[in-house]
Amino acid sequence: MTAPQADYRYMQLEDARLARALTRVLQAPGLTREQATGWLTAVAEVLDGGGPGPVPIWAFNTFAALQSLHLPLTRCIADEDIPPACRGGCRPSR
Repeated sequence: MTAPQADYRYMQLEDARLARALTRVLQAPGLTREQATGWLTAVAEVLDGGGPGPVPIWAFNTFAALQSLHLPLTRCIADEDIPPACRGGCRPSR
């Protein structure tokens, strides 16, 4: 997601497919909260170097994927179950 050499902007719902794959990974049994969120450190480190001006393609793709991932994780509505790392910290939607 954060490859600076990326020259392809997501246009064919790649962000949604990537978010679905990430949701499946986050449903892994035994996944701790630290493991579930640790990968975001790399994303944050790369994005911290940003400044004013046009958004690079990799940043656009990263934002799109994170935005697509937001709903399933904040509402805990994954098809099978609440992600293990989310149990106890999320409220199921009503």
